[in-house]
Amino acid sequence: MKNKELDEFIKTGFKRLNINLSNKQLSQLNKYIEFLIDENKKYNLTSITEPKEIVKLHFLDSAGIFLKKNIKGKVIDIGTGAGFPGFIFKILNPELDLTLVESNLKKVNFLKLLQIELDLYKKIAVFHKRAEDLAHDDNYRHQYDFVTSRAVAPLNILLEYTVPFCNKEGKILLYKGPSYQKELDNSNKAMDILNVKLINIYELDIPFLEGGRFVLEFNRTDITGHKYPRKAGIPKKRPL
Repeated sequence: MKNKELDEFIKTGFKRLNINLSNKQLSQLNKYIEFLIDENKKYNLTSITEPKEIVKLHFLDSAGIFLKKNIKGKVIDIGTGAGFPGFIFKILNPELDLTLVESNLKKVNFLKLLQIELDLYKKIAVFHKRAEDLAHDDNYRHQYDFVTSRAVAPLNILLEYTVPFCNKEGKILLYKGPSYQKELDNSNKAMDILNVKLINIYELDIPFLEGGRFVLEFNRTDITGHKYPRKAGIPKKRPL
């Protein structure tokens, strides 16, 4: 599947994000594509299975935030699925201390195999956990510089999943489509209860993609109450 045309497509896309890929990074992204397509035949990892579409809708979409933010330090990706955006962050910045959280065991197994394929072992951990459970472990609660999540849940639910992981100076980066404003309007109560505020809305110009892509940036205004997140499944059943 690896070919010069695809290589140029990948390099051009990332260059438009001001990212010049090393040969190693390009090789890792190619391996990612091949492995994702191959494993997707066994498991339902993604509905996107054409190489260039994977590059556009997963890789570049994940990496777009690098135009706005320097992603570094300790990062946790909630509901990472097949590794987006977390694994892309790690490929672009190997020094990240990355935690990936996913409740679907098949996807977790894929991620662990992907580590082997991409030779990524240092400062990376994959957890088969619900965010609601892991957030009550003091080893992870309020420990992260960046908390990310992409295509997981409506904002008022997603905030309950993510805010408890954020440290005092940390940032929560949540990927949303153009209808984010309605979700924001429905999240005032959640923001108040969880002691979090919206500080930026980044509109991302993703190469080769039409339509708005946005990242909403939040930070904590105070400690998150010990009650939150509530028990697994409750945030989705009874959103704040």
